[in-house]
Amino acid sequence: TFDSPAAVSAQVQRPTIAAAMKRVIEASETLPNTDFSWSQRKAYETTFRELKAIDADDDDEGIPAISDWIVERIRDERTLPGSRDVRRQAAKFCRANGYQVSNDEWLGI
Repeated sequence: TFDSPAAVSAQVQRPTIAAAMKRVIEASETLPNTDFSWSQRKAYETTFRELKAIDADDDDEGIPAISDWIVERIRDERTLPGSRDVRRQAAKFCRANGYQVSNDEWLGI
């Protein structure tokens, strides 16, 4: 659900991020007694936005890689990874693929 028409527009402008969040949310719904809080969702989404911003010319390969990692963690460990873990994994992905991530950035854990 969305709070406003502007929120819908923002999601439509970022289809890769919206698709990744949909996968993560659907996977989280398989967990019993798990609260996927608004703040945690926002942290995941911010991580996806930062991955998209790393290189505007790429095909957003980091977004599906990290959403796959989150879904695998949910499936294997039966728990949602913390937002710091997601940011740390995104930073590892960036560094492994030659993108610089400094410590004062969102991904710079």
